[in-house]
Amino acid sequence: MFPFLQTQLRLFIKIVIPATLVLYAVACATIVTPTGGPKDITPPVMLGSNPQNLSTNFNGKKIVINFDEYIVLKTPEKFLLISPPMKEMPDISVKGHAVIIKIADTLRDNTTYNFYLGEAIVDIAESNPVANFNFAFSTGPDIDSLSLSGNVTDAFSRMPVKAALVMLYNDFTDSVPMKQIPMYVSRTTDKGNFRFNNLASGKYRAVALIDGNSDYMYNLPTEMIGFSSDSVHPYYNAIDLSDTNAVKKADSTIQNLVSINLFPEPDSIQRIVKSVLSAKNRISVFFRYPMKKPGLRALNVPDSLPWALQEWNPSLDTLNAWLVNKPDTLNLEISERGVVLDTVTISTNMKVTAKTRTKEAITAIKAVFDTVATPANPKIPGRSRVKDAAAVLNYTTSLSNGWLGCNNPLIISFSNPVDSCSLKSIQLICMTKLDTVTITPQARFMDTIHRHLEVIHKWNSTDIYDLYIPEGSFTDIYGDISDSAHTVFRMKPLEEYGRFAVTINRREPGCPILVQLLNEKGLALDQQVVTTGKRVDFGLLPPAKYGLKAIMDANGNGRWDTGVFLKKIQPEIVLIHPNIFQVRTNWELEETWDF
Repeated sequence: MFPFLQTQLRLFIKIVIPATLVLYAVACATIVTPTGGPKDITPPVMLGSNPQNLSTNFNGKKIVINFDEYIVLKTPEKFLLISPPMKEMPDISVKGHAVIIKIADTLRDNTTYNFYLGEAIVDIAESNPVANFNFAFSTGPDIDSLSLSGNVTDAFSRMPVKAALVMLYNDFTDSVPMKQIPMYVSRTTDKGNFRFNNLASGKYRAVALIDGNSDYMYNLPTEMIGFSSDSVHPYYNAIDLSDTNAVKKADSTIQNLVSINLFPEPDSIQRIVKSVLSAKNRISVFFRYPMKKPGLRALNVPDSLPWALQEWNPSLDTLNAWLVNKPDTLNLEISERGVVLDTVTISTNMKVTAKTRTKEAITAIKAVFDTVATPANPKIPGRSRVKDAAAVLNYTTSLSNGWLGCNNPLIISFSNPVDSCSLKSIQLICMTKLDTVTITPQARFMDTIHRHLEVIHKWNSTDIYDLYIPEGSFTDIYGDISDSAHTVFRMKPLEEYGRFAVTINRREPGCPILVQLLNEKGLALDQQVVTTGKRVDFGLLPPAKYGLKAIMDANGNGRWDTGVFLKKIQPEIVLIHPNIFQVRTNWELEETWDF
């Protein structure tokens, strides 16, 4: 072997190999943080109690319930229910593995008590809850063993109501929920379901309540209430109530026996909800119910002078009034059928700041470009977009993003009533595939105070239109004049709509049915009345998802009416179709609804 190679080999043996062994030893000695085991997802398990669950002849003052691990109580005030309710609430605490209940109230003789803690008991490490925890005992020789299930829904929306109290009474006096706490009480789940265990046999009155002041009684006008028209009867459920899995399984298989609809009781007194200065020179008054024969009088304006031009909305529950003789503060007397309802005082001075003016200017300019700069609008040479922006400060149109709905009128709505105008100055430029024609369209005001103007023309979906309003064409009652404006638009073709119709088949003839078309948020877009006919055609609809609601209009007044508890009047029945309907372009959808 060459001397040079021998030298290199000796160095390798003396230096590299020992260094490698040291590094290996260090790596083997490195301490790594333990990863632990799988996450604990097991809830605490009840090991026993003193007295035992479902005990009889109990006359003590303390209950100790033991679990297999450390526990805490999580929001017990949210879950805790005691049936029958106690006048003095017990003290409930946790010590280590145990829940300790100290009873302060005097227990009734021969009565089964049920402590429902829901999901308040959780383990200390991962907050895994004990599901639907119940503990029951009897002060007599027998323990009640019957059950009752059901659900609670909102009477109008038909959505499940969570956290509602459901109360059972053996007293059928009409006003008992207003005067006495119930015999038994339960609370609905997130899905609106409720369940009673350990009930005594017999018949009960079932009442559901949103208990605003947590006193187990119906005593606030804002509390929603519901009741079962017939008495309810508990059933026998052969399960071990100490086995929470068995209770959960039974709840998932048994059919709900009691259905209760929650409703707000009507406030029959007409009220003014709000009265404000909603814009410069304009006041708005909002009423709780539609007005039938309203009367308004400005107390601090001479009767010989007109004080405002008035406009009511279609449902007659909102008034907009443009002031023509304006004091600094308006004292307005409001009457219904000659009977004075109220007197309101409204300040007529609106403070306008620089920030407000800037915000209004930005909003106005944005509105113009939203209207003008759309795919439907061609570029028109020589036109000033800045000048167009000024026009929308005075009025708006019924267009949507540069489109006029098929078979819809073109309406110009002014911010203030118009005093004088030159309708012949309005020009409509019609651009067809072959030619461009300028005409003077017909136009007419649709209301007595001249705030809504309809432009009349036989619209064609293949043409492009430019509505031109010269400067000074309109002057409002305050002397303000309109600026010039060009509004370019097209009419949506029929092919971009769909049709939706529903045939109503009901088993028995009865009251009129109000059939409503709903949007995806559940808001009514259209309502049609079904009396003798069966088919409801909602006509042309933009492509979207829709729902259906049916209201049994028992009194034929064209709207849904709520219930009255003391008169035992249930709210009018509302049905929601279980399906959502997709309306597509150039497509006709037919549905049959049986009930």
